Amino acid sequence: MPASALAPRRWRRRGLAWVLGLLGALATATPVSAAEMLLVSYGILERSIPIADLERFATTGELTPQLRIYSQQLRLSNEQLSQVREVLTTPASISPVGVAQFLYTEQGVLLLEQISRVVQTPVRQANVQALRGALILAAANPESGFTLLNVLKTYPTVAIRIDLAEGLAIAREINQAILQSEAAFEQVQALARQEAEANPVDVEALLQLVQSERQYGLDLIQVVVPGLPRPVQLYLPQVRPGQQGRPVQGFPLVVISHGLGGTRDSYTYLAEYLASGGIAVATLEHPGSNDQQLYALLTGQSDAVVQTEEFLRRPRDVSLTLNTLDRLNQSPSPLRRQLDLDRVGVIGQSFGGYTALALAGASFDLEGLSEVCPPGTLSFNPSLLLQCQALNLGNPSSLADRRVKSVFVMNPVGSVLFGAIGYGQIDLPVMMVAGTADTVAPAFPEQIVPFTWLTTPDRYLLLISQGTHFSAIGDISAGDQPLPIPPELIGLRPELVWTYMQVLGLAYFKLTLEGDQRFQPALQPAFAAALGVDPYLLSLLSAPSVDISPDFAPDAAPEPTPTPVDARLSEPLPP
Repeated sequence: MPASALAPRRWRRRGLAWVLGLLGALATATPVSAAEMLLVSYGILERSIPIADLERFATTGELTPQLRIYSQQLRLSNEQLSQVREVLTTPASISPVGVAQFLYTEQGVLLLEQISRVVQTPVRQANVQALRGALILAAANPESGFTLLNVLKTYPTVAIRIDLAEGLAIAREINQAILQSEAAFEQVQALARQEAEANPVDVEALLQLVQSERQYGLDLIQVVVPGLPRPVQLYLPQVRPGQQGRPVQGFPLVVISHGLGGTRDSYTYLAEYLASGGIAVATLEHPGSNDQQLYALLTGQSDAVVQTEEFLRRPRDVSLTLNTLDRLNQSPSPLRRQLDLDRVGVIGQSFGGYTALALAGASFDLEGLSEVCPPGTLSFNPSLLLQCQALNLGNPSSLADRRVKSVFVMNPVGSVLFGAIGYGQIDLPVMMVAGTADTVAPAFPEQIVPFTWLTTPDRYLLLISQGTHFSAIGDISAGDQPLPIPPELIGLRPELVWTYMQVLGLAYFKLTLEGDQRFQPALQPAFAAALGVDPYLLSLLSAPSVDISPDFAPDAAPEPTPTPVDARLSEPLPP
């Protein structure tokens, strides 16, 4: 497909990811909203701040006498005050239709309900409709657009009340989650470092080994799969003159499943690399959760981020692809005997990670899911909003495909959807990749803890320091879209992460699909540690040589205390 045709799909996909992320960020920040007055309450204590004072400060930087007293009580520095101004006035070019569509989805309603525990009407009542209306009206502002200040000004009551006690309770939960995450990161990094020091490897020899496998050309074939609207792209290794020939049984096959809002082209960099190393790759597009589905949400053509049935369709899309390739491989066709369908791997990122794990045998834990869903509070783990949607499925039959022999999952989701029981059903090799800066599917609850639930002997955990949810996506960083994902959400130099996925992915599938034991040292902590460079350092754990404890409680973890806030609120009101 020409680049000009891909451009609209790319900006739509990246733009929507930013829309959803910003909506979540602004909605979480809305506990400072009002039409004329902001009421901050803590038990029987209360403070009031005129919205006009906040608008004056946001516009000119001038503090009214009342705001000056508050800033002194809170000990805000000039730098912090500048940050507050920026938060109040930074616009986002978001369509009011897109905002409305998301806030009427199941995930949007759940988010609004959670926020309404903190953001209430003056008579202490939650009002989802009022909060939704303020967000939509702010997005429709023709002058300054969707800003937090406009959300404050458009909240459709005379005043808005912030329940500070409830907010502090949420803050404590989030703080504890952050502390647990940091403790887990430190433990994984320390264990990987100890193992690397105790078992060194010849890094240069391993790099040469990986490079020596890349002796194939590439034949890109479009394969029509009944049931899928777009052809699957097959990256077939092509034997070059004078080089190693095609394996007698055919090339191993890896299927790549993209995440929410992705396409079949999201991991071209990885597909081409694996194919050059003698592993055929099929990249498919899930029509119910690709970029077009999310663009339909933005433009009012869909009422859901994804339909609930997508949890079932995604694994079946992969099985349909394998069925078609198997049929072509056994019949007179250009693919006859080119593929070995007894050696199949799956790569998945985010929602694609869920897809790969389901195909590997992970089963739904609906009982555990019902205990967690809907989340009772604003969560440090936004992926729960998606996972909880699966409760509507009832009790589905197994989605596993026994042709799948190995999976490589990046930023996967499924902690509450599968639970410990579901993860324990997987009996084949698993490589799980996590990023410490992932704010969509956070590493601690979504990858590190589930890794401790795996019982398969061949399991690997790769922790990427500063890696984000978007670092491994190959086409996420281009800047040709009107709503780009900020570089802070993507991370610096994501091409470094792509290189990691290429080298480790090829070594992983050479070992787990071809059984080539020469690649075993490439899946050891010492090699990963040497491969990683700043800012993306790598920590790799492999089992059973290294086990990590599921107990990640930080030592003497401090919790925020409401006492200082209580003391400030009990001081006399300013004139």
